[in-house]
Amino acid sequence: NIKTAWMILHNMIIQDDRDMEMGSPFLDRAATAVPRTVPTPVFDHRSTEFKGEDGRSYPVVPDSMTKIKNVTVRFTAEFIAELKARVGIRSSTFQCLLAHAWNKITGARGLKPEQFTQVRVAVNCRARASPPVPPDFFGNMVLWAFPRLRARDVLGWSYRGVVEAIRDAVARVDAEYIQSFVDFGSVADATGEGLVATAAANGTMFCPDLEVDSSLGFRFNQIDLGTGPPSAFITPDLPNEGLMIFLPSCAASGGVDLIMAIPEDHDHDTATFYSLDERAKPKM
Repeated sequence: NIKTAWMILHNMIIQDDRDMEMGSPFLDRAATAVPRTVPTPVFDHRSTEFKGEDGRSYPVVPDSMTKIKNVTVRFTAEFIAELKARVGIRSSTFQCLLAHAWNKITGARGLKPEQFTQVRVAVNCRARASPPVPPDFFGNMVLWAFPRLRARDVLGWSYRGVVEAIRDAVARVDAEYIQSFVDFGSVADATGEGLVATAAANGTMFCPDLEVDSSLGFRFNQIDLGTGPPSAFITPDLPNEGLMIFLPSCAASGGVDLIMAIPEDHDHDTATFYSLDERAKPKM
């Protein structure tokens, strides 16, 4: 995303000052979204990336800063290693921690077993597009994946099962899906169709769903603006219940901080996040 691109550009500038010639960042946005000769959208983007008749809707509370609070959960490198061992398959830190957080939040919300819950996952499309977008592209290229399960499955499946559901949903945002989205935009422009983005208003209550973003690739500890690397990276208050962000931890080497927004009146014990699901013990 653009934070990572900014970090890379900054490091290139610093390096250039030392011993190398720096190239210009890639800024041609039009080149990243070229429709087919005959634009052919094949997926339902109108109800997925935009507000359509079949899209999901959520309640919005006024004065969200008094109704929603932010909490931080810090996962150590040791905890993450044990969690990955229980997953038992090759998977990313993000996938494992999201499966774990989804489990804990679903349990805390007390959802009915048959109720569906989904996570809106930001997917970096640079390397997924065909052809891939140059790594020095200065901008965002993000679409959404929507892993969706019943509450009983989030709580009852092993970590591996939930991780695979997340992975499968993200994998569907492939080159064909990205091209379909570009084609959809081209058709909408040609017909003058008015589209409304699905960005949530402040005060949105996502329950029973979640939305997650990851800045685990943003190595802010490598940035030096002249006084050394930062000692902390603080996000603004998250204004929507169910919104989560994963960040590299400044306090725990190799650890990850999860910042999430929950209802102010929700007495959720974050200590439960530090307990692993006993149904998913590592294989001996």
